[in-house]
Amino acid sequence: MFRLRSIFAALIAAAVLVAPAQAARPIVDLHKLDAYFALFASDSNVPWHETKVRLDTYSGAPVEFRIYQVHPGDVVTANSNARPRVIDTSSRKPIAQFNYSPPGGYQFESNQVSLPLGDRQGFFVVEARRGNVGEQVWVNRTRVGLIAKDTPGELLLYGADLGTGRALAHMRVSFVVNGRFVDKFTDAHGIIRWNRNPRPIFALAQWGDSYAFTSLLPQPPLPRAIVGVRTDTAVVHAGETVRIVGFARRRVGSELKAASGEAQVSMRLGGTLLGEQTVPLDRAGAFTTTMAVPATARAGDYAVLAQVDGGVGGATVHVDADANGLSLSVGSQCENRCNPNENVPIEIRASRGDVPVHVRVVRSPHVYLNYTPTETPWATTQWLNETIRTNADGRAVVMIPHPTDHLASTYGIRVESGGATAVTRVLVPTARVALRLQLARKTQTLGTPVNFDVYATEIATGKPFTSGNVTIDMQHGPSVQQQILKLDRNGYAHGAFSSPQLGTNLVTAKIDVASGQAMDAGQVNVVPQAAGDAASAGSSDARISLDRSIYRAGEEVHVDASLPGAAGDAFITLESAVGSQSVTVPVRDGRARASLRVSDAPGDLRIGAAFIRDGKIEWTSVPLNVDAPGRPEFVTLNMPASTFQPNATTTLSMHGLRETPGTVVVRISRGAPSGSALFDSAPSLLAVGLAATEVSAPSGRTWHPWVDSTGVHAQVLGFVRRTLPPQDLSISQADTKVVSWTIVHDVGKPLEVQLPAQRGRYTISVLKITDDGCVVAASHSVFVQ
Repeated sequence: MFRLRSIFAALIAAAVLVAPAQAARPIVDLHKLDAYFALFASDSNVPWHETKVRLDTYSGAPVEFRIYQVHPGDVVTANSNARPRVIDTSSRKPIAQFNYSPPGGYQFESNQVSLPLGDRQGFFVVEARRGNVGEQVWVNRTRVGLIAKDTPGELLLYGADLGTGRALAHMRVSFVVNGRFVDKFTDAHGIIRWNRNPRPIFALAQWGDSYAFTSLLPQPPLPRAIVGVRTDTAVVHAGETVRIVGFARRRVGSELKAASGEAQVSMRLGGTLLGEQTVPLDRAGAFTTTMAVPATARAGDYAVLAQVDGGVGGATVHVDADANGLSLSVGSQCENRCNPNENVPIEIRASRGDVPVHVRVVRSPHVYLNYTPTETPWATTQWLNETIRTNADGRAVVMIPHPTDHLASTYGIRVESGGATAVTRVLVPTARVALRLQLARKTQTLGTPVNFDVYATEIATGKPFTSGNVTIDMQHGPSVQQQILKLDRNGYAHGAFSSPQLGTNLVTAKIDVASGQAMDAGQVNVVPQAAGDAASAGSSDARISLDRSIYRAGEEVHVDASLPGAAGDAFITLESAVGSQSVTVPVRDGRARASLRVSDAPGDLRIGAAFIRDGKIEWTSVPLNVDAPGRPEFVTLNMPASTFQPNATTTLSMHGLRETPGTVVVRISRGAPSGSALFDSAPSLLAVGLAATEVSAPSGRTWHPWVDSTGVHAQVLGFVRRTLPPQDLSISQADTKVVSWTIVHDVGKPLEVQLPAQRGRYTISVLKITDDGCVVAASHSVFVQ
């Protein structure tokens, strides 16, 4: 009886639970989507073009719009990271109001809504409402544009008419300094210079009814000392030694000079000190030493640190460990001449036979020369993960499957057995040229351009590849956009796609050469609104040509800049860490020419050019290579040939370099160096003080988002489920074998070098640390056969 009552009670309970559900409204109330919408406005608008705002919706309910004219100070905050203020509209009269009905249905729509502003100039707030939910966004309709060049030594501001392109003389600009306004006026060339402390954080310009403003980015001061460290190889085995070379530069006024004294050099794994030495600096400010790695050292990435006069420099060296008398080694059988269409043979050697070895390979579909990415490159993935067993001689061969995506490959290889480890890196290019496609952002706001840079480098010599055109495709599903860009004398091209589609877009760069097709790729995700959008990318149409490839202090650099369709004046600058030289010159047929005198300034030097075209500021810049004391030098290594007989002797010289005495390190290694062994990147440590460029009317449309004015928005929540920790996708460094390491103090004459007796491909790397403060590096691949 008790059991029957229990079953009867359960049936009644089930009926009670089910009955209300049949009469209730659906669980998902789609009308709640009416309370979720998002309003965006372009950062700059001109009064002779129609102004639109972007309205993202999830339902077709009508939206009420009202437009108010206000002063920028009522809304804009003097902080690049702060959101605008909301205005109280209860006592304001709108200058226009209307209703807009998005397309019907409960789906995402990005709508372009025209504002009935005619040819009005000024600053406006647009409010959109659905029921009690409101959003506000500001709209600036102006014919005034601002360009800011911010360096550690100076702020340079230039104002121009976005209609005529002419510089605006005697325009008032209000700077926010220490919480108060300081007014200044542009000179006859439209320029204001600010070279004192404290620095302003915001600039607001006014010309009639038009306004322009920009947040000024803080710049770090120039360092008092710079220390650089490089090693003979990026991978060392426990029980071996690592050779270290470095330099120290001290800032004296505006110059970087060779430091004197001693360097404190140490090697550490986390908090564990492996070794420490005090090394004297020579007259070039260089230091060299060796450090022994104990045979009992654990596997891991060790930091090599050097301290001189308050400056600290460092490098990372990977240590392979032995365990229980077992040691491992790994390398490619094709020695960086692997066929990209065939599997890559990897040879593993163990100190004893018949041992299991775990092999893990990570592939990056890129080949980078003289460049180290700061984060994991696109599409890097685990490519192979298996355990094999060596034969009786301790040898095993593993075949890495070749890809079918036609992209170059960098393989990071790690092998491990019972605590013994070994790592290396293998490059498999698809042509004699390596392409690097650099996207400005991984995540992009809908309606903003996708900016990108392309770099082409000859693999054998490390020189820029300057001949040929690069084809750039951006693909979204079946839709493909294409551009063809010409490489300049630095093997560089800049471009932009103005109309990326919502979702994932694949961008590829290709160039055809005699040896095959070089290719690189990247991905950009276009979303309704990306965090941190900024108008910091230059124009893909503007071009700068210089009359020479290298200059000396005091010489004139002749600049030929162009932008099709530009009008009025061009703003030409020579930018350095201590400030910027500038000239304003007229534009004729889209071209402007100017001359500037090269200064002996420290750090990064660039030539910039800015134009006005149809209400937008288009700008670009190129590096200026100056051969002067205390400067980084980017040169090429001259050799009489690339193929030599065993034990042959050859001469090395650096193209275009002054005959300056200094400490020279010449290394011959089997394989392509990477990481801390990459000499070519050492001069970049002196390229400090890069100028930051901000413009108020960028060439590509950039959006700023709404702020809440009233009501409560519907909450849209999302999450990502993680059941396992993320994979380690770091690429192992190259275990290059150093066959020659020579240190001399020369006077700038060509050097004689003897090549190895064993046949194969070698990389000759030269690092020169001069007595007058320069740091120079170059490399070249050679074949001994």
